Amino acid sequence: MTKNTNRQNSCQILCNIRNLMRKKHFFLFCSVLFFCFSNLVFSQTDGAVPPVRVYPHLMNPRKHPDDDRKAVRPPDAATFKNRVQFTALRSLGPNYREEIEKYTKTLELGNVLWPTYDLLHHPELEEVVRYIKEKELYLFDIWGFVPGSGPGGYWQQFEVDPKTTSLFERELADRWLGMDNGEQDGRYVGGYAGQMSPVGASREEQYLNFQHHFERLGDLLGNKLSTLVSLNFGHYFLKEGTYSLIGAETAQGLPNTQVYYSFIRGAGKQYGVPWFGNASVWNRWGWKDYSGAKNDNAGETNGTSLSLLKRLMYSHLMYNSVAVGFESSFFRGDGSLSPIGEIQRSANRWVGEHGDCGVMHTPVAVMVDFFSGWSYPRHLYTGNVFCVWGNLPYEEGDYLTDGLLNLFYPGYRDASYYHDESGFITPTPFGDQFDCLMSDAPGWLLRQYPVLIIGGTLKGTTENRDKLEEYVRQGGHLVLSAGSLRQFENGIGGLRAGGERRSISGGPVVLKSREGTTTLEEKHPWSVLRLELPENVETLASCGDEPVVVRRELGRGRLTVFASPYGLAEEPAVPLPIRNKEDQPLVSPFPLLEHVRELLDEIVRPTTIFELDPKHSGSGLSFITSRQGPGRYRLALCNNSWTEQPFRIASRVGPIREIRELTLDCSERKANGFVPNVVKDPIGENGPNVIGGGDVRLFDISLSEQGVEEIPETIPTKNPTDCGLVLRNPFSLQREILLRPTFFQHFDTVMIDWKYLNDKDESALHKEAGWLGRQKLNIVVDLSSGINLFPDLRLIDNDPAEYAKSRAIISGLLKKMEIFGAKNLVLTTHRVPENNFTPEQHRASLQKTLKAICAEAAAKKIDVHLRLTTDKSPSDLAGAKKLAEEIDEPNFWIAPSLGLLLARDKEGTFEGLKHRIVLVSGYERDKQGRLWNLHQPLARFAELDAARKIVQAERGSLLILDACYSDQDEEYADGRIIAE
Repeated sequence: MTKNTNRQNSCQILCNIRNLMRKKHFFLFCSVLFFCFSNLVFSQTDGAVPPVRVYPHLMNPRKHPDDDRKAVRPPDAATFKNRVQFTALRSLGPNYREEIEKYTKTLELGNVLWPTYDLLHHPELEEVVRYIKEKELYLFDIWGFVPGSGPGGYWQQFEVDPKTTSLFERELADRWLGMDNGEQDGRYVGGYAGQMSPVGASREEQYLNFQHHFERLGDLLGNKLSTLVSLNFGHYFLKEGTYSLIGAETAQGLPNTQVYYSFIRGAGKQYGVPWFGNASVWNRWGWKDYSGAKNDNAGETNGTSLSLLKRLMYSHLMYNSVAVGFESSFFRGDGSLSPIGEIQRSANRWVGEHGDCGVMHTPVAVMVDFFSGWSYPRHLYTGNVFCVWGNLPYEEGDYLTDGLLNLFYPGYRDASYYHDESGFITPTPFGDQFDCLMSDAPGWLLRQYPVLIIGGTLKGTTENRDKLEEYVRQGGHLVLSAGSLRQFENGIGGLRAGGERRSISGGPVVLKSREGTTTLEEKHPWSVLRLELPENVETLASCGDEPVVVRRELGRGRLTVFASPYGLAEEPAVPLPIRNKEDQPLVSPFPLLEHVRELLDEIVRPTTIFELDPKHSGSGLSFITSRQGPGRYRLALCNNSWTEQPFRIASRVGPIREIRELTLDCSERKANGFVPNVVKDPIGENGPNVIGGGDVRLFDISLSEQGVEEIPETIPTKNPTDCGLVLRNPFSLQREILLRPTFFQHFDTVMIDWKYLNDKDESALHKEAGWLGRQKLNIVVDLSSGINLFPDLRLIDNDPAEYAKSRAIISGLLKKMEIFGAKNLVLTTHRVPENNFTPEQHRASLQKTLKAICAEAAAKKIDVHLRLTTDKSPSDLAGAKKLAEEIDEPNFWIAPSLGLLLARDKEGTFEGLKHRIVLVSGYERDKQGRLWNLHQPLARFAELDAARKIVQAERGSLLILDACYSDQDEEYADGRIIAE
């Protein structure tokens, strides 16, 4: 098929610049320079082609809306002196001063110290910490924790003394980067997920199990952490707000680094946490060592090849990591630097000479549902294949996610399973330019990505629909399959999918493009869902008379929908079960359909800045692009094969003006262990238009840039303040927040019924209060349902025994509120007794009790708010004002009801009323005109304009949505009204 691509502006790359620049090769250098520039091929960008959109801004934790709410504020560029730092020194012994000096100064290996947990018990810990402070170094990721393991050996579970972490915080401040959550997501999947009960619980329950496991880990380690993920569950860690950094230890028996960092970057950008890079000297069969070690199959030719280590190092630099480094094996037996140490020192010096790489070009995001728990089809931690959350089998949408990633990084499933290191870094047909997000990603973040592709099955919530439609209207290109579209009852952008699946046996699909039509043959049976289409829809592909891919323009963007539920073959394309063996590929039983692959290619390819000219470039090549400014780029080129490959870099956005290779030290190519020990044939060398096997090269490229549009820096939407949601009868407040992944994008407060605290013992409240406190959640306790005279609580002393019981319960509630961190109590009055107590006695006793409650609450810094409601006096503003004057306590307030006000005075206001909380909801009357409901959702309230007017006037008060909601869609709808 002829692809719809621009004519390429191409230039042969100058190679071996370092050698050619030597004085004795000056004539040869000039000759090669003339040859390269005489072969430049320029073309003008077609004006009809949309511009390539780039987002040239680095993630800044200080601008993230969660930054002030987090229990741990992650470091920013200033913390690291606006320079990529390097990690080294994985242990500290008694001669720590000499060790630190050797690593950080003498040998220039790095300033980020990464010691084991032995440091926590160092006999001179305070002196060590002060020395680290004096030298302006970083203490990072103290490692060695193994949950569930008791004493008896080195690897065990332990608890960090709070005095120790206080020492780190006091002396090192933001240079203390936290304890290590190291490879624990893999350990969870391999050792804990399968023992959860019930094993087959929903994905939401699987997430709650996962979160519970790691909340305990965080509590033991002090809740200031860095995470070294071993799978791709970093989003769930960072969402907790207790992490300084996220990264991965690549190579080893671990996944492909490109997909690894697609998730890591996505998580970092989504939750405002920087990322670091690391590479391991281990693989499944041993480890690389130059000191003469004999344990665990060590050796110079074992473990990770020097070639892969170097390619990983420079890839992580291009990924905008704030710190990078190797795991170990820096020295030979005589104490001199090993080739591994030389690579790291050289990279450290290279950064000092050439600076940061710019902003990595990542124009495409793949989004999966927050609760998906998606993970790699195979990995180190289990023999099971194609599982989510470690124990649930892939569903169709999960195979789609895998298919997308394998399209962008073909062969990524092979990582760690091949002795020749296939799969750790794969060829990149579109460049390495993809981030992976979860569905709780806010709209401001989505606008950084020109293309957003939905993987898996997205929940069809109103919030998701609104967010995706707004993304398209703002200029984004949304791509999704009918399987996700059908989850949205009202569709997206006017497009709907539904009906029964209709199977197609295979056969031709006709694709349309500006250059004509092409017919593709589908090799496998597949199916479609019925698409409901508005008039202004373009058909991109059809099967017979049926549209199977459509596109609609919406606002400044576009929406592309595949009629196939998930873009996959409907029946297994390979025999089941699939055998998972070393040195053999893992093939998906449900591959992407041909027309899906072709159209994804046409969507993604125009987002690239550069491409490798296929007529002049070999296989096995990957590249990463970073933007340094208008027309200025840095490009890393990796040859991931073990044979010499030709290459030519072509620009899609204007003629190449200058290309300059950045010299790298290549001495490791002659060292023992440069290639895996199974590679025996010559790997070639670098040349003017070739790159040697297993090599990495970096270039600064200057363009006469054309057809590029910079996306302005997105301004994150601030998290709301003083906006609350009532949660009625929750089983667990923490659970309810966790099951609302976007909660803090809409609210900062919850109001819960008093029985939630009253029915729990203090130890349970202490435990839950830890997590809630770290989230900085404002909690309001509502006593309204219990103040009823009988059968629960009374506020008048007309029966000494009952009154004493009520007062004791309220006193206990205030104590539990203090434990729980709740600072506001809402209550009501109750009716006058029928007998033996006059209205005058009732009022006097009520006032006395309220004053006493206020005094008791004030001692705990709790405010008391009187709810205004029907059938309880006072129920009008005048009566409320009078009562507040009579109580005359500084912490006594009125909590008026919006619905009650509007029911009685549509032009009313709360002006002059002593209040800090407004209970927001509508009202309902029955057919006789009787006011019977004060908890109507605003979205269903007939007098919404009047409600909006009052809400706007009450900015500055704590607005609590007090309606009775049937689902989270209704909560979201009212939350949007408040936000507007």
